[in-house]
Amino acid sequence: MAVIDDLSNALKEAMKSKDKTKLDAIRQVQTEVAKKKAEKGEEATDELVLGVISSYVKKMNKAVEEYESLGDRGVEMAEKIKGEIDFLSTWLPEQLSDEEVEKIVDEVLSELGDVDMSQMGKIIGAVMAKADGLDGSTVSKIVKSKIS
Repeated sequence: MAVIDDLSNALKEAMKSKDKTKLDAIRQVQTEVAKKKAEKGEEATDELVLGVISSYVKKMNKAVEEYESLGDRGVEMAEKIKGEIDFLSTWLPEQLSDEEVEKIVDEVLSELGDVDMSQMGKIIGAVMAKADGLDGSTVSKIVKSKIS
């Protein structure tokens, strides 16, 4: 079953169970998918939907950090957003641990030989091509620490 169909079914279930957190998350993703479809003029493929979910989860992770930095005032919103993130993450590929990413970075660095900071983009691209479920910011941080 396509991811967009899964989301539609999850929306129906969330409506029946009156789960506002899931409803909000699914509706937000569906809105973004509709925008992307209009921009590109194409059908909603699994790749497009997963890309939207992934970018939404990244934005929400940043929002959680900001709400948590507010102290007691932001706790409730941070919890709500964490619920959205947990729910939407079920559609995303499993994220690799920092240790696993570090192994891939080491592998790429040994293949490329002598590298410097000016080749960082090339290194990150090679690492990202090696595996699914890599977070670009994590890869960038690890590559930067290895070559500096």
